[in-house]
Amino acid sequence: MVFAAVIWTLSALSETYTTTVPVQFNFKVDSNTYVLQAPRIEVPARVSSTGFSILYRRIFPRKVMLSVRELPIQDVENPIVNTAFLLNKYNRLYPNSSQIIGFVPDVIPLPIAQAAQKSFKPTLASLPKFADGYQLTSPLSFNEDSIVAYGSKIVLEKLHHAVFKLAPHEPLRADFLLNAALTDSIAKALNWSTTTIQVSGSVDRYSDVSFVLPVKLTNTPENANVSLTPKQVEIKFAAPLGSLRSIDKSSLAAEVFFEKTPTGELSVRITGLPATAKQLTISPPTVSYFIIE
Repeated sequence: MVFAAVIWTLSALSETYTTTVPVQFNFKVDSNTYVLQAPRIEVPARVSSTGFSILYRRIFPRKVMLSVRELPIQDVENPIVNTAFLLNKYNRLYPNSSQIIGFVPDVIPLPIAQAAQKSFKPTLASLPKFADGYQLTSPLSFNEDSIVAYGSKIVLEKLHHAVFKLAPHEPLRADFLLNAALTDSIAKALNWSTTTIQVSGSVDRYSDVSFVLPVKLTNTPENANVSLTPKQVEIKFAAPLGSLRSIDKSSLAAEVFFEKTPTGELSVRITGLPATAKQLTISPPTVSYFIIE
């Protein structure tokens, strides 16, 4: 029974069939106009051959190398190729092969995309970790002002930020210099001028500061007596310990700009705060006004 099955199989494989087998096309990028989205594709080719040959070609597809520069692409935003071009390329590479009748589709989309480049300012996925009571005394600095990405135009148009992730570190208590790596999902999508940057900053211990300030009215209307209530506000903010002695209350001012509002309230604005001040609160944040005729 087994012998008969073997004989039947060998006989069947000796017959000639018309069917499809895959042909593998590998791409080599040698043009700055395009980038690869996939290194290869398999295109079904119609063949007329023995079962032995068909089985072998399905297990071991023939391979053709294509240079992107030689492809007859007319539409850079929708790159396709006519399979007649592929058949001609195949026949030149395998001149003694007459098995392929032609490729099944008339045209195939190419796994390439229009290339472009774009500059990004680096940003962090999250701020550094600080020890309790410590904060930045100035904005973060990066050793690269901008980085350049090169790749698919479609991908670049969707990307708006180059996001970096800081390396693990202990909570900071002093000035620092840390490494940060481009997040994996972004790094893999394009080619970058760099995928690692250095982040530095100044750190100091912060303390809470509070003052009571009189409210000053600006833009006072002519021939009108405007009264405010309350006439003073309390402000609280955090400031570095190293700069506490240099904070002068006389340089601080609580101001409101007069304009008639539906609520009869005006927002308080604080001027003269040191650049390192953080977490400002004003109590109350608004004051009421009355026009005395």
